[in-house]
Amino acid sequence: MKRIALVSFLMCLVAFTSCKNNQKVNDGKIPFDFDWKFALNDHPGAEQPGFDDSEWRLLDVPHDFSIEQPFDSTFTTGAGGGYTYSGIGWYRKSFITEKEFTDKKLTVLFDGVYRNSEVWINGHYLGIRPYGYSSFYYDLTPHLNPTGEANILAVKVNTTEQPNSRWYTGSGIYRHVWLVAKNKLHINQWGVFARTVDANENEASVDVSIELSNENEADQSCTVITKLIDASGNEAGKSESKIDIKAGQQLKVEQNIQIENPALWSVETPNLYRLQVEVRSDDLVDSYASSFGVRTFKFDSNKGFSLNGKHLKLKGVNNHHDGGPLGAAVFDYTHKRQLAILKEMGCNALRMSHNPPSPELLAYADSMGFVVIDEIFDEWMDGKTPAGYSPHFEEWYERDVENWIKRDRNHPSVIAWSVGNELREQYNKDNALKIINMLLEASRKHDDTRPFTLACNEIVNFNSFGVLELLDITGYNYQEAFYETDHEKYPNRVIFGSETVIYPYHPGDCWQLRSYEQWLEGQLEDYVAGEFLWTGFDYIGEAGIGEVGTGCEFWKTWPTWPWRGADCGVVDMCGFPKPGYWFRKALWNNEPMVYIAVQTDESARDREICSFWNWPKVEAHWNHDKVGDTLAVHVYTNVPDVELKLNGKSLGTRKWDLKQEAFLFFEVPYEPGKLEAFGKTKDGITVSFAVQTAGEPAKIVLTPDRKTLKANGQDLSYVTVQVLDTNDVPVPFASNMITFEVNGAGKLAAVGNGNQQSHTSFKGGKMEAYLGGCLAVVQSTDKKGEITIVAKSGALPVATATLAAE
Repeated sequence: MKRIALVSFLMCLVAFTSCKNNQKVNDGKIPFDFDWKFALNDHPGAEQPGFDDSEWRLLDVPHDFSIEQPFDSTFTTGAGGGYTYSGIGWYRKSFITEKEFTDKKLTVLFDGVYRNSEVWINGHYLGIRPYGYSSFYYDLTPHLNPTGEANILAVKVNTTEQPNSRWYTGSGIYRHVWLVAKNKLHINQWGVFARTVDANENEASVDVSIELSNENEADQSCTVITKLIDASGNEAGKSESKIDIKAGQQLKVEQNIQIENPALWSVETPNLYRLQVEVRSDDLVDSYASSFGVRTFKFDSNKGFSLNGKHLKLKGVNNHHDGGPLGAAVFDYTHKRQLAILKEMGCNALRMSHNPPSPELLAYADSMGFVVIDEIFDEWMDGKTPAGYSPHFEEWYERDVENWIKRDRNHPSVIAWSVGNELREQYNKDNALKIINMLLEASRKHDDTRPFTLACNEIVNFNSFGVLELLDITGYNYQEAFYETDHEKYPNRVIFGSETVIYPYHPGDCWQLRSYEQWLEGQLEDYVAGEFLWTGFDYIGEAGIGEVGTGCEFWKTWPTWPWRGADCGVVDMCGFPKPGYWFRKALWNNEPMVYIAVQTDESARDREICSFWNWPKVEAHWNHDKVGDTLAVHVYTNVPDVELKLNGKSLGTRKWDLKQEAFLFFEVPYEPGKLEAFGKTKDGITVSFAVQTAGEPAKIVLTPDRKTLKANGQDLSYVTVQVLDTNDVPVPFASNMITFEVNGAGKLAAVGNGNQQSHTSFKGGKMEAYLGGCLAVVQSTDKKGEITIVAKSGALPVATATLAAE
């Protein structure tokens, strides 16, 4: 067999792929995101190599062509899709067949294309993928042109049929693309499965399975070497197997690695090893590498969840996949920023609603310390939308399930697989039993080490069907009222709140009624493994969910346009924490704190009345139209004593106890000045928070969250834009239209604000302030140098900030 050392081969491929600066090549997996040609609408013949695309736009992926268009109430995506554009988009990419491809297998791997993607190579049809959240790949090898000639990869995306989702999906190649080069003897795509068998502080046992394929015409002999490398670069454990594999054969190699004194992975200390697999036959033939965490976990019907033998209450959120103003085309740093915001709140768990996430999001969950419930479907065969996944379910579910589990199963963060959310089959016993058995059979063959679940919003039905007895753990959506009775009736059932509303008090006599005492039970009782708020971040689509004032009549009077998205998160879509965030931080984070939020609307006068999915209309400012009006003041805290002062005068000290009330509620006559809260812990530590009356807008201040970016074409800095008065107090009523420009080695990726009724384009270079601020997202190019962002608004002084790309 002709052997080419893989290391040398990959060095040659760097030139071929036209990778941007600082793009890493790893294990034959080469970034393929750059220099695509794109055009909206259908273009018959665009799959053919000779098609003239000279007038097409040159761009990089990830790319979302829906978010680039204006919001429009006539778009057929409707309220569910946030009144965004849908249609057909074509992508084409040219690349050269290099001599290093001789005797190699070349595949293209898509992390995600929404949706109905069809792919061609040099005019040869490779296939279609209806589901927009699956990762998938195609073998290009048989259709490559001879050495030195150009190849054309063409992708057609079609989101015309609407509505096809209950939330915003985006359109296009919205996740990364990779070119994967392998020898004919190779490790299969997602063919390595590592799992902790047992672990404690003294020792650990890790099993590793490696799927190999031999596409050579002759039998092969090789050695498979698997190592775990610790954070210091030292070998922590190793296993080695000598293998004979016949021509055309696929086989699985089973290995075990023993580790002494392992560094265990947890949410507090997310220690990671590097899992490294090499296939050698004299030279290096193939390799695989990923991070790996050594940990054990357990769900118990009485004790909830434990990680490495220690009880851990799941303090989680649900999130949809969009990145706010970026739409569905989310870059890696966006995930990191979102998780950092949630981590600061005290969040330790994520539920991927309601589809497989990007691989990068799971990688950050691994490295930052979150546990994850990884979910695949929002509907099975009985669809929720006219053009959703249900028509494709029977044909595609096995392939989508296989790719989902095999892709994600090496992540230590993943603690459970969810096969569905609020399925309409909960109204049909026979179909429910049939499909859950189909899904479990298809899933468990790829991972039998993690529990399987689904999320129920009609728990009474599934209780009567016997479906939940087939699962390992049970997700309750807005069903806290059933926790106690179901725990008694089904003593072996593991219960967790797969979706819970963010506000602790229930909005009166309505759907899924639950009391404060039942909410408190979910927070304090160990048998409830934890909860996942709906949601962590506001999102595009499901327009109007969370509108304050709709209360329990929401289902009868669903608010639509001018709403563009859901207002139910504890963080707005730009990443700015809302009042509910600070309440959760007080509840979930042990750091002593106090926070003030003040009524901005009469709907906030009654603490126990609120929209089902939102928070009362309160904000952290002290501006009001009329002196003397009595305003409701929320104080969120985790300390037992809080004193409130207005302009230095005490308004009294109150005791706080979660078992009595979720937060302190004051009524304060308004007068301009400063409102302050002082909290004192049992140990005498004092914490404080203040809001101050703001004057008229005087200036704009730009605050980048990062001042140094990688010059790789995909790095981001999120720039907070604030309108301040002459005393540097944020002006909450400021709504200035602010225009942005970016010069130098960067570009403006998006702008946005937290107003879910704004229709200003995220891509238009200007945005109005909302609650005194907005957001600008700066993206690096492949050039090194200085980046300057400039903000202008009427007569206010021009604001600038400087970054660097290195």
